[in-house]
Amino acid sequence: MQTDSYTAPLSVRQRLANYLVIAAAFLAVGYGFIYRNSILSATFPFVNREAGITARYPARWLLEEGGTRFVLRAQDPAALPFKTTIQLQLIPIGNGARPADILDLLDIDRAARLPAYRSLSRTPTVLPNGQRGQQMIYAYAYLDPNPFLQAEPIAVRALDLVVLRSGQAVVITYEAKADVFEKHKHYFDAFLRSLTF
Repeated sequence: MQTDSYTAPLSVRQRLANYLVIAAAFLAVGYGFIYRNSILSATFPFVNREAGITARYPARWLLEEGGTRFVLRAQDPAALPFKTTIQLQLIPIGNGARPADILDLLDIDRAARLPAYRSLSRTPTVLPNGQRGQQMIYAYAYLDPNPFLQAEPIAVRALDLVVLRSGQAVVITYEAKADVFEKHKHYFDAFLRSLTF
């Protein structure tokens, strides 16, 4: 026995309700993406009046100030096993110093401290605020300092920007695991856009 099932056509009101539900779903997804992006791109201000430096760093990152080797260091706690890092340090310089001289000093220091250190390239650069400097890209192997963790070395890629100001070299460093270096670089670019000194 065969029965014909008959479906009554949708009324105008029902069709309108269906369209409104679909539109509301698209709006909710769009709002979710906008909200997610605003959370991920949120920043906190950094101000060091003594050094004359202001900048904005990612809100979810951990900030360390006033170490012996840096003015500020911001690290992404979610980037494991090697934390993506942005660091700014000030190095006293004499008359006639050039950015390339500072990079030479950093090169010598890092070659002695970092396993498998390699300087990859050096190029002149201009910061977003118009200041001219020198950029160096380098790589090294990160070894976990915990002797009980028998982990493989991690390939790290890093970038230094050196800009001179009266009596000081400003060294801005970005370090990340080699496979996420380009992916996380937008954090460093945003930091540079906000940086004044």
